[in-house]
Amino acid sequence: MKKSGRKKTGIIASIVLVLPFLLFTSYIIFDDLFLSKSEAREILKEHQIVLNDDFEVTFNQSGGFRDYTHKFELSISEKDKRTFIEGRIWDDKPDERIQVHSQLVDRYEGDTLKANYTNGKYYIYSMYRPNGKGIVPTFVDISVLKDKNTLIYEEILD
Repeated sequence: MKKSGRKKTGIIASIVLVLPFLLFTSYIIFDDLFLSKSEAREILKEHQIVLNDDFEVTFNQSGGFRDYTHKFELSISEKDKRTFIEGRIWDDKPDERIQVHSQLVDRYEGDTLKANYTNGKYYIYSMYRPNGKGIVPTFVDISVLKDKNTLIYEEILD
């Protein structure tokens, strides 16, 4: 093979072409690690949940082939936990219309449904929102453990 004497140009061109591909691939693979506190606050703010004290993101996962899910867990303060609990009226059982595969409501049209209920371990806020004909509905469960200062957010696009 014949050398053209442009080794540095070849190295620079290789880096320019390969580096963006590696960064994009890394972001896709490690996307679950990149949930900032401000993003978590914005997501919770959509459901009228405000965390005033500092918190830690202890778990974050998203993805899915048929059903998209996003789940994260936060370690919150006792004060923010009390604010979440005291700011709602709690039922003893869930609203059956707000279930992932409920036949009680039209999956694509209608009003957004919200419910607050408790079970043995959690205080749970649930929300069901139809997104229009042919678009999968959104289900959100936000729960706080009764015996720990842990908030769990789970969104399912089914």
